[in-house]
Amino acid sequence: MFKNKPLNCLGYILPCVLFANNSFVFAEVKKHAQLEEVIVTAQKREQNLQDVPMAVTAMTRTFLEDNGITNVSDLAKMVPSLQLSEKAEPSQVTIQVRGVGTLVPGMSLESNVSVVVDNVPLARNEMASFEFADLERIEVLRGPQGTLFGKNATAGLVHVISRDPAPEFEAFVKANVEQRESWAGGMASSAFGVSGPLTETLGGRLTGYVKRTEGFYVDVLNDNATGPNSDFGGARGKLMWTPSDDLVVKLNMESTRSDGATAPVTFRYANPDKEAESPNIQYGPENRTTKTYGLDSAVNRNDGFSLSVDWTVGPFIVTSVTGWRDYLSRTLITLPNLEGDSIDIKELHEHRDITTFTQELRLSSAEPGALDWTIGALWFDSRVDNLIFGDMDNVPAGPLALVGSPIDPLIPILLSNPTTAGNVDIDSYKFSGADTKNLGVFAQGTWHISDLWHLTAGGRYIAEQQDAQFYNRDLMRATGTTGPDIETITGPFDGGIEDEAFSGTLSLQYDGVEDTTLYGTISTGYRGGAINVEAATADIEDAYANPVKPETALSFELGSKSRLFDNRMQLNIALFRTVFTDFQAYLAVPPDPDDIGGVIRFDVKNAGELATQGVEIEVQGQPSESLFVAGSILYNEAVFDDFRPKCFPGQRVGEAGGEDDDGDGSCDTQDVSGKTLPNAPKVSLSLSARYQVPLDDGDSAFAQLTGRWQDDVQFNATQDPLTIQEAYGVVDMRVGWVGLDEKLELTAYVKNLFDQFSVNSMLNFTVVDDRRDIAHFINADAKRQFGLAVGYSW
Repeated sequence: MFKNKPLNCLGYILPCVLFANNSFVFAEVKKHAQLEEVIVTAQKREQNLQDVPMAVTAMTRTFLEDNGITNVSDLAKMVPSLQLSEKAEPSQVTIQVRGVGTLVPGMSLESNVSVVVDNVPLARNEMASFEFADLERIEVLRGPQGTLFGKNATAGLVHVISRDPAPEFEAFVKANVEQRESWAGGMASSAFGVSGPLTETLGGRLTGYVKRTEGFYVDVLNDNATGPNSDFGGARGKLMWTPSDDLVVKLNMESTRSDGATAPVTFRYANPDKEAESPNIQYGPENRTTKTYGLDSAVNRNDGFSLSVDWTVGPFIVTSVTGWRDYLSRTLITLPNLEGDSIDIKELHEHRDITTFTQELRLSSAEPGALDWTIGALWFDSRVDNLIFGDMDNVPAGPLALVGSPIDPLIPILLSNPTTAGNVDIDSYKFSGADTKNLGVFAQGTWHISDLWHLTAGGRYIAEQQDAQFYNRDLMRATGTTGPDIETITGPFDGGIEDEAFSGTLSLQYDGVEDTTLYGTISTGYRGGAINVEAATADIEDAYANPVKPETALSFELGSKSRLFDNRMQLNIALFRTVFTDFQAYLAVPPDPDDIGGVIRFDVKNAGELATQGVEIEVQGQPSESLFVAGSILYNEAVFDDFRPKCFPGQRVGEAGGEDDDGDGSCDTQDVSGKTLPNAPKVSLSLSARYQVPLDDGDSAFAQLTGRWQDDVQFNATQDPLTIQEAYGVVDMRVGWVGLDEKLELTAYVKNLFDQFSVNSMLNFTVVDDRRDIAHFINADAKRQFGLAVGYSW
């Protein structure tokens, strides 16, 4: 007979936040208002969350739906230790944990917060561009996860787990609409799901979803049209075959498509010439006016499948997980001359393809005993190809002119210009590629010394190889002439690096305090080195000769997990410190004053050493059967310990520690030791309260308030004083009715109830040596929005 083995509690009424100590856990509450056990797989085996000696956040399906968390961008709403940065294109979301993460989607360098889907690691965060429709849960693991999950998880990991097929027929449909109050734009979405047994041993689940979003940016060059608009759709399917109690085979398939436009480059501030010559651009902290040629587009395709087998053979469990994913992105952006010292970008295309194959094999102990153990190996093979070509006019001339791609302003394009005066028109073509292969062999075990003491130890050996390619070709002519083209070719270059590393973990857990578990954990992490094929073309030979070094992390964590007052309250406290060595940082490199019209570009450097340390306090309570309250606060000092980047654009010698290294009177480098990491607020918190009361005939009504607040953030590692966002808080409200035996739910909600403005990122986008050209990308929830949702299940 078909069997379903859910990993968390189902079938209750009220969602609750279950803080299984240093684990911000969202579960569901029975009518007697006590917290339920939550099972997670943070250590590659099913465990009670309270028995996991690390900080974990587990959000169940019900909590995700009740709080409107539909994609990776929404996760930070309820996890204060997690921050997100979004750029021009919807899939360009990068994740930070405890203030640490890779703020830019890199070509050859990968993220240090890994995203895993059904035990399959993704090569880049941007491959997580799918909807959280019909998931089982999401687990957010803080701190290095190098032992069991391998490289590129030095800061943490997000694990997305889809729902298994149901043992009996079930289905749902839902629809949702949103509208901003004072800005244009909104959202409409719908989803469906159906699941149940197909035969006695085979079950299936199918989920589909579509979404339409309309933007709020105003294009003054195109009749004040608003955008960007986007259409998104996808489907997810799962088959589960259980021919016996000892064998479970799961096949997961997923495909998504999106067709829309990129968020345009929008200037927050501008130099006086630009501001005077373009009065129709409403420069200011809330500016959303811009200019494009009306051709901007962003098309994405994301396909994947995985096959997992769990076979119990006597005292062992043999596990195989095979994964394949293919991600394709096609973007086109334009940027007309905004007057002042600027250029026309008529067309700038970026084509990116990412293909990943993974194979994991594990052998684990099947029954609890004095020693629980897991050994295994993971093969990871990823190929990334990136092509950028453009048509740019009126580019300032100089020995070297560089421009950051507005597709993502941190993708540099070299415009190698041999002229010394006048402007030029340029047709550019740049190809870069990276092939990364990684083998990890790991083992971890927990020795139950007694009923009170538990010791966990593990390690992972990593062998990695990366091959990278680069080619650049520019065709230039003097602006306004029809003379012959000047062709500049750099490359082709082809080279590789190899590396070996070891990651480990050691933890001690004590259960001797009533209603409380205490633990201490030491863990390490590793992110592979890379050949920086995103370097300026003039520096590409040096990039091959001096690759970016691997990044390593060493973390210490002390925590407690408590359930109090007859399991009606849970209090979790964690103290942590993580030191990163050779942190791989993306940096803005300002123009050299000796270059006529030289402009800002971006580079990757090892940032010496940095540290993040602080405390997380999480509490949840069920004062009555109707009221649930949960809150969390993070105090985090995330600072550079030893780092000397270039000066920020416009920085002068002596300003904020700026130094003249070569005696030419210009600011070259600065010491930012002790300064904050980008997008790393010192204090952040969340608070949620849900009140649900029964009505006649078994119906119920509910009201929910959710708030989050964060301290000031600096968006630039070079500490540009104009790229700081002040502290802000956002409150969301939801009210609704549940009826027809809990089959029908109607919800009305308000996002950003008090209309608090915020942005996703800011950067200096100057094309002259002027600090005031600041661009920003506005948060989609930066204005009050009203929404309605309806769902029916059977």
